[in-house]
Amino acid sequence: MRFDKIRFSEDGGVSLLYNNGLVLDGTAVVEGTSMTLYVSIGPIPYDYWSIEEFDAGYGYVFENLKLDGISYVRQIAGG
Repeated sequence: MRFDKIRFSEDGGVSLLYNNGLVLDGTAVVEGTSMTLYVSIGPIPYDYWSIEEFDAGYGYVFENLKLDGISYVRQIAGG
């Protein structure tokens, strides 16, 4: 089951949010380029993760989190 949104906290916490209202809370652990999300349904491993910032112009800036090729984008400036 793929989540729709992901929220990280400064203390290593993670929340996976689904469009059906389900929220799974847990912990994110990073080791080099791999990341594992430990939530109640079991660990969700990712072999590769990265974050890239991009400027879309007109003052709009975004961050793109990639987890094994799946992108999660958030706006960090503009609008």
